[in-house]
Amino acid sequence: MEVNNVQTHTYLQETVLKLFVEIDLNLSKPLRTMLSALIVCLLENNKAHISRLGESLSIGDASAMACIQRIRRFLSNKKLSPIITVVPLLPLMRPLLSKLPEIVLTMDRTDWEKRRKYINILSVAVSYKGRAIPLFWIVLDRKGNSSFEHWKQVLTPVIEALQQMEWLSGIPIHIVADREFASPKLAEWLKKTYGVDATLRMKASMYLKGEGMPETKIATLLRKMLKGSRRVLRDQIVTRDSTFKMNVVLNWGKQYEEAMVVATTLAKPQRADILYGQRFGIEAMHKDWKTNAFELEKTRVTDPKRIETLLIPIAFAYILCVLEGEKKEETGDVRNPPKGKKRMVGLFLSGLRTISMYIRRGTIEQFRIFIRNLLQPFFTAWKIPGDTDR
Repeated sequence: MEVNNVQTHTYLQETVLKLFVEIDLNLSKPLRTMLSALIVCLLENNKAHISRLGESLSIGDASAMACIQRIRRFLSNKKLSPIITVVPLLPLMRPLLSKLPEIVLTMDRTDWEKRRKYINILSVAVSYKGRAIPLFWIVLDRKGNSSFEHWKQVLTPVIEALQQMEWLSGIPIHIVADREFASPKLAEWLKKTYGVDATLRMKASMYLKGEGMPETKIATLLRKMLKGSRRVLRDQIVTRDSTFKMNVVLNWGKQYEEAMVVATTLAKPQRADILYGQRFGIEAMHKDWKTNAFELEKTRVTDPKRIETLLIPIAFAYILCVLEGEKKEETGDVRNPPKGKKRMVGLFLSGLRTISMYIRRGTIEQFRIFIRNLLQPFFTAWKIPGDTDR
């Protein structure tokens, strides 16, 4: 590793450790040190392979194999869990979340098979500018869909953490999820337990029953729709096993091959399908995890606990990259996409490329200025290591 690279790497790790104190990340010093080191390795644009991370950490007298063993012990440490990072991640996201008129949380699942073992991740993320930012996740060691108990397990800590933040008071929370989670039981639990609305995509095989309307299969309603048409059905009981009423929106956009049906607890359902559209950002986030940036799908790690822990430094790195991508748009270094158009490169990848370039190629003086600009929202409370008053 070149001298400049060592200096920027060390400086960023010291800064991340300072940041942990400010966001109240309650970990022992050895765990904080390893976590900060892994975050910096990922920000250097290293893949999330234990061997590659070990090589990146092998500075000075530490051998790559010794570093790999340390990483393995870290990933297996029972004191580490995404549950302890939910609350600390929110202050880090404050520059982003405080801009939102409504916090839309997306719940989704991604999976893959490696060496005859299944990795099955259920995650919750904040929708932001066409993408999603991870907040919490669990890893299942089996193939197949998740259950209602799993949904509650991932949503509860996120909703409770958001609702305890004073600086988010008054900002509504909304849950969106795909057909795997098409359960009025979920919507009812969210509404009655937390006062949170939900918009869920329905399956064509499900049934609706409303006042003055006989029980009807959604597929039957869809057959009567024309491309370009839209229909709102109020106070519908969804599925035969439920008594909970939801509003249903059927929309067949001209640009799509099939109609979309969503059920919502919103009192004004007219925007439910637009809100649901924010769900697709989590698919891009999962792609960043699995292939685009971190290559989790190619790692040899198959143990659910180790995958779950490995996603902790990935989440921190992800947020820092989105912050940098956002800053580049605000300063005009990257143009905002035209209205209705998607970004060619998402905020995350844009930020990752810039941060990794400064770590690898920048001088320590350039890097200090870069970090100061990146973490400006935190400067009122603390100073970056090595900085002096000017």
